[in-house]
Amino acid sequence: MTTPQPSSDERILVKHAVTGRMFVNSAADDVTYELERQDGGTILTIRGIAPWLAEEIIQVQRELNVFHFEEPNGQPPVKHWFYVGEHDVSYDSTASTLTIRAGSEITYKPDEYWA
Repeated sequence: MTTPQPSSDERILVKHAVTGRMFVNSAADDVTYELERQDGGTILTIRGIAPWLAEEIIQVQRELNVFHFEEPNGQPPVKHWFYVGEHDVSYDSTASTLTIRAGSEITYKPDEYWA
């Protein structure tokens, strides 16, 4: 199943888990993305990634935190945290497209944990 370009109440974050450095924040950066669920995993395609940034992300791909936040109006947020392993990140420089393959995902609703 492919998720079309998300609305303004959705965003993705790609961060370095060790340092906390933000690589991609779709709410602030000039990127577009798609999430595709297939074969028990998720493929995240991010368009508009500069080659130097893609190289930095690929260098630390085993240390990435990848999140998808859904924050619909009037409803509690839903957070998806994706696990990225070795060789799960690739870059197409012709299309400025970064592809992240996640083999597993944790989905949670923060309001179920904090009052």
